[in-house]
Amino acid sequence: MLAALATVTNWVRSQSYSLPAINTFFAAADFHLVAHALAHKHTVVTHEKAAPSIHTVKIPSVCIGVGVKCVTPFEMLTHERPRFVLGT
Repeated sequence: MLAALATVTNWVRSQSYSLPAINTFFAAADFHLVAHALAHKHTVVTHEKAAPSIHTVKIPSVCIGVGVKCVTPFEMLTHERPRFVLGT
């Protein structure tokens, strides 16, 4: 997990994000979510979209940068094909 945290940290710092955006990302759970997914080869499910902004570090952008698969909830549901059964 420490290597994954370092990888995410280095990637974010190597981009052109503003210092407040970087600090906000590192203070939030998003940082740990992406690092955990990287360390354990998981897929991140989020409603966020990658965006070329220096003012916000988006989860999909970081996932793409460090090689973590990232999908929307709708893509996940399509892939997993869950069945929701009401009642007994």
